[in-house]
Amino acid sequence: MTDHIGPAWILSGIANTPGVLELSDGRLSFTGDDGVVFDEPLEAVTGVKFPWYQFSGGFTATIAGTRHRISLTRPNGAPDPSGPDLASATGSIGDVASGRREGKTWRSLLVEGAGAPRPS
Repeated sequence: MTDHIGPAWILSGIANTPGVLELSDGRLSFTGDDGVVFDEPLEAVTGVKFPWYQFSGGFTATIAGTRHRISLTRPNGAPDPSGPDLASATGSIGDVASGRREGKTWRSLLVEGAGAPRPS
């Protein structure tokens, strides 16, 4: 399994949470300004889907029983994620093309890769 880290936003109506999405040592985690939102083994990640209307720039997944909508491209008006972990993240955080590239990478890791959780 390949490790990966990048900027992301948890979408929740008008309040979007910026942070860092990371796959490391078989665990998927999201850390925002207020701390860790989730840090779960891949076995706890189910129903991963990349909706057509997000053009590979985001996905939905159930993580430890909670459904999350995650954007890999900065939503309009949303703050940029901050923190030292982003120093190693790839791409420009406001660029749609880089969000689509990130989506393709995350799809390969979460849906198509060996050991990836099964989509439902």
